[in-house]
Amino acid sequence: MRVAELFDVSGEIALVTGGGTGIGFAIARVLALNGAKVVLAGKDQNTLEAAVAVLADLGGHAIGIPMDVRRDEMITSCFDRIEAMFGPVSVLVNNAGIAHRDKAVKLTRETIRDVMSVNVDGAVMVAQEAARRMIRDERGGSIINISSVLSGLPMRQVAAYSASKAALSQMTRSLALEWAKHRIRVNEIRPGWFETSLTDRFLKGPGANVMASQNPLGRLGEAHDLDGAVLLLASKAGVYMTGSAVTVDGGHSIGR
Repeated sequence: MRVAELFDVSGEIALVTGGGTGIGFAIARVLALNGAKVVLAGKDQNTLEAAVAVLADLGGHAIGIPMDVRRDEMITSCFDRIEAMFGPVSVLVNNAGIAHRDKAVKLTRETIRDVMSVNVDGAVMVAQEAARRMIRDERGGSIINISSVLSGLPMRQVAAYSASKAALSQMTRSLALEWAKHRIRVNEIRPGWFETSLTDRFLKGPGANVMASQNPLGRLGEAHDLDGAVLLLASKAGVYMTGSAVTVDGGHSIGR
């Protein structure tokens, strides 16, 4: 099979949660520029509209739909609207997430609940809705969960975030096992340190240079560094992959 056909996503309808900014937007961008019809979901309408405008200027086909992954009715409504406009979702990228920075002795129940409700509960509920419809239509599909290298690496002051990503990693494997018979592939991407709004609090001032100097490749991740992993898991190239984790971190997880 030729490369152009192997990594082709031109027939896919992709939903990217948290798709208006950061890693989510980078993922939406590579999918849209390679021919997929992309839906950006997020809480802020203005951010979504700005992101859609950028993709349109680049020649991509995208729309934005407001959705809070903590609200089941918004999840259902989002999928209904996508089906009415484009057809059923064939690629889901669970990217919506929140972080925190708290010493463990000061970590509150509220913070733990907030992090888990978005990073774990929300991701599972969106995946569940996508899978229900894929099973209904007997067509299979690809679900890509955006986890983190911190799912397996301890780090100070991010206990709840790390625990949420570890839970998402295990959930990825569990869902992959259960849904394989329906030809639904469930995989995860584990990014390392990328400069986004989510990591601002960790990379302020000299923080970025410190993290870059500790990385075997000597730099932080850039948006396009995820392109290959996304296309691999969203396309025919990853057709025999499920329950897998693709680490994109410049060697951070092996250089500690």
